[in-house]
Amino acid sequence: MSDPFTATFERLWVGFRASWCDSHDLGGATAFSHGKVKAAMLHRVVRIDVPGAMVDAMIDRALAHFRERDFDCAFTLSPLDRPADLAERLIGRGFTFELLAVAMRCDRDVQPFVSDSIEVEKLDPRRYDVWSTTMCRSFEFPDDVGALGRGVLDIPEVRLYLAYVDGAPAGTALLYSRYGLGCVDFIGTLPQYRRRGVASAVTARAVADSRSMGNRWTGLEVVAGSAAERVYRRIGFRPVHDRPRYVRSTSQADRESGSDRA
Repeated sequence: MSDPFTATFERLWVGFRASWCDSHDLGGATAFSHGKVKAAMLHRVVRIDVPGAMVDAMIDRALAHFRERDFDCAFTLSPLDRPADLAERLIGRGFTFELLAVAMRCDRDVQPFVSDSIEVEKLDPRRYDVWSTTMCRSFEFPDDVGALGRGVLDIPEVRLYLAYVDGAPAGTALLYSRYGLGCVDFIGTLPQYRRRGVASAVTARAVADSRSMGNRWTGLEVVAGSAAERVYRRIGFRPVHDRPRYVRSTSQADRESGSDRA
């Protein structure tokens, strides 16, 4: 039986990311993609549940789907995915391990980050443009990603946060709450303001609000072993489950079609 947090986090994460792009049924898996915006966060295969004998057919459908969209095929796995040897099956089909993300959980009160120069504001949705610009520049996303995110403002459970350093926009976060879980996402800091506590300040504010809203947990995803993970650990987050990512070039799939399964 999976940890209740894991099941809730995966349900919320998949549902929320689906609001940014298109979802496609691969027969036992879901593919996220977008026809115009070429950003890795919008192109992923998730929520896999297929019998072992059908794994290769599902992978073939995923490769074809992303080949048509001229984008690499990436799988993000979770402990809920089946079959249990899916990672090994992907590697056997030419996928490469790209990175290990981890889902983290905080279920206690946190101390606010105190600084004379940093302020965090829960942003009025009418000021989405300044949040979007700051977020995209923090992550080096194309501006089109920010334009897509405007649709999340119609979701009442979403809160936007903007951090300022000496009055200038410096960092962002987003809090999405459902199922008793507040998920903090898009925690970013502009390059010129990094290593000054911006991420700590905006994350601590989002966690405090999540707690005040009555959420049982607050969760987030981060690259394992990164500096960001160390920041979140200091705030009070702890790792719960891994979310490894495996990637295969669709141009490689074109070259090897008809031979990689001979």
